[in-house]
Amino acid sequence: MPRPKEGERHPSDRTHTDRLARLHEAIHSAVARNIGADGKRPALKAEISPANADDLHRLHHLCDWVITLDRNAGLEFFDSPQDSAETYSAYVVDCVPARADLGSLQLITSTGNHDEILELLAGTLNQMGLANEPCDETDLLRHLKALSGRLALRLTGHSEPGLDLISLALSFRSCLSAPATGDCWLSLNEGFLIPARDVHELLPPLDSPTNDPGETVTRPTLIFVSVSARKGLSFQFVEVNCRRHLRSARSPDLLNAIAHRLKRLRKEWNRWYDSEEVKPAVNAIRRARLAAVLRFYADRARRHHLPAERHETIMREIDRMISKGQSYTFAEYLKGDRGWIFCPEFASEDPHNVSTAEEETEIFLFGPNLLPEPVHASRPMADTIHVERDPTPDTRPLKDANVGETERETEAGRDTTPSLGQLNDTGNETAGETKEVSAFEAPSICIGSEIYGGDAVHWPLTIQGNPHLLLAGLPGMGKTTCLLNICKQMLISGVRPLIFSYHQDIDERLEKIVDSVRYIDCYGLGFNPLQVIDRNSRLAYLDVAGAVRDIFTAIFPELGDIQGEHIRRAIKDSFVEAGWDTATADLSKLREPEFKRFLEILKADPKPDRGLRTLLARLEELEDYGFFELAETRASLWDGEQPIVIRIHTTQNDNLQKAFASLIFYGLYKDMFRRGIQDRITHAVIFDEAHRAAGLKLIPTMAKECRKYGISLVLASQEARDFERSLFSAIANYLVLRLTETDARSLVRMVGSSRQERELIDKIKQMDRFRALCFSEGKKRPSFVNLMDLED
Repeated sequence: MPRPKEGERHPSDRTHTDRLARLHEAIHSAVARNIGADGKRPALKAEISPANADDLHRLHHLCDWVITLDRNAGLEFFDSPQDSAETYSAYVVDCVPARADLGSLQLITSTGNHDEILELLAGTLNQMGLANEPCDETDLLRHLKALSGRLALRLTGHSEPGLDLISLALSFRSCLSAPATGDCWLSLNEGFLIPARDVHELLPPLDSPTNDPGETVTRPTLIFVSVSARKGLSFQFVEVNCRRHLRSARSPDLLNAIAHRLKRLRKEWNRWYDSEEVKPAVNAIRRARLAAVLRFYADRARRHHLPAERHETIMREIDRMISKGQSYTFAEYLKGDRGWIFCPEFASEDPHNVSTAEEETEIFLFGPNLLPEPVHASRPMADTIHVERDPTPDTRPLKDANVGETERETEAGRDTTPSLGQLNDTGNETAGETKEVSAFEAPSICIGSEIYGGDAVHWPLTIQGNPHLLLAGLPGMGKTTCLLNICKQMLISGVRPLIFSYHQDIDERLEKIVDSVRYIDCYGLGFNPLQVIDRNSRLAYLDVAGAVRDIFTAIFPELGDIQGEHIRRAIKDSFVEAGWDTATADLSKLREPEFKRFLEILKADPKPDRGLRTLLARLEELEDYGFFELAETRASLWDGEQPIVIRIHTTQNDNLQKAFASLIFYGLYKDMFRRGIQDRITHAVIFDEAHRAAGLKLIPTMAKECRKYGISLVLASQEARDFERSLFSAIANYLVLRLTETDARSLVRMVGSSRQERELIDKIKQMDRFRALCFSEGKKRPSFVNLMDLED
């Protein structure tokens, strides 16, 4: 950096400036002589070699968070979307200008968990009622990162970020394409935005208007920096607000408060940085800090969006602000400050000016129509696929039928209803003949017909989309009929249902539409829940212990963390007894401990505390039913051609029902990985009365992972509010019958547009029997459906 020839001298003694400048020159000359470049200006060039880049990638792969503290932290390596788009898209980086408490060091926090943050953003859209709006979450996250990586990382916090991050990302995205003379948005071709929360120390102190020390003072959200021709640097303050409902977004109290806050800030900013009342020495320090921050964000804007010539103009103006000192004045715009209010209920395509003519602040209202449209990537697909189907169902007795497992054929069903083989027999096709199906003709289930128009409403069963369905409705509204229709059509399409049944009704009616059903009853498990699938990892048995602990804490929600740890430790000890902790043991030859062994270990404690005694009381209740005794090992439930009904209702003990259903479901989940990835949907897991298993953490996990293994998940429930929020982000198809207002509101907020919320809730509360709202993947509005009759 050459010695400046002009500029304001030190306010107390002009010789201080000369002395500092000569010292600076002496250091430069000494460094130049030391490196053999006498007479030249030395410069430090920091580069990241390919080997170092690989180390950084590996470090981020191993760690969730990487914190870098260094004089040359290498921010440009992570934050250069134009020069290195691949690296930029792989990381989320939080870096702000150098802090006074860090001296000359710079702090960077980075993470490679980009996909997880993307899921959190999708979850935020879901929570805010925007899940059904067509939106490219990747594009939204890219703009949020471009505004501030720290804002993007707020998605990982414990508190819910709410609408503010969505509104900030939309604001930044709109400014990117805004013209220089637009009324609402500030053009990022002319300047750059600074998140005020990242540089709060630059803002002048603002006292509470009422002088109440307990009252919170609201700061501006963004600062827009640009250069006005022949007027100098310009600062425009923006408060970005968000309101869920349109009535509150248009509230005069809100509009007046925004205008008042920005007016006060403008006044205090001018007094802080541009007032003759401030002493020259203090003003020089304040402007030097301001210049450092402006240079940081100007360089960042250059890497993202700011044209090179505009960047140079702004940098020259920042240098001019420092050199002119006290005589430099900032530019001001008439009505230059902005208020942006985001409301999901606002349906207009363009922002609407809601400010009054008397105010100096322009306030605009905008809505979700500014969300980026999704980009549907084309998937390479084969022209045709061949599906072998045997039109004759396998009605032979099961060789491995054991305790708790029966098979039944009904003559009545055979007399009145076509067999599965007859249903599959179409046209001139004969038994054993190969049916050629177009890749675009994936099996689809007819739910019913639209009330207005009569068009059939289909739910496609394809791994290229989302094959999961949530069916919600009060008793007597048609859920069971709908489930039986789904099962019937699935069997015709070669998809085998596995049904968790809590009522005898569904068993009896299913027998009338198929030739044979395989039943599993609550008389002992046909597999060992402690089975270890991954024999390559020496710590896989600990994963099994943790999973079984989670299942028992879901079965008995009154158990605490300490009691859950008792279970996990006892299961771990049972594995240790079998030699699983031995470093030299051959994992492929080790046997899992018996399921009941961990209970025996818990009972052997000579001095059980109160918590352990409570735990043993719960487990011994299950033991009385023979729950921990392993029945004769049965074949995998994924094998065979028959529909399978797991009859949870064969016991009336609520705890045994939850335990049996949970562990059977866990066994299906583990066996799913053994069968491997499939090229089509082959099975469907159907949970009748799914709200009884709503606390099972494995259900959302299954919904997220089972599609690629050829499995569809169908959940039928009387209540929607009990399920984890993450489940709704994994299911894209919903069939909603009549519900109570509480459940209707909970469900609509998850799956419907906020603009339609009140209307949809009223429709759901007044729904007639055998009618439903169908929310489908890719459709913005739900269909109003007459459910298909079972005899159709």
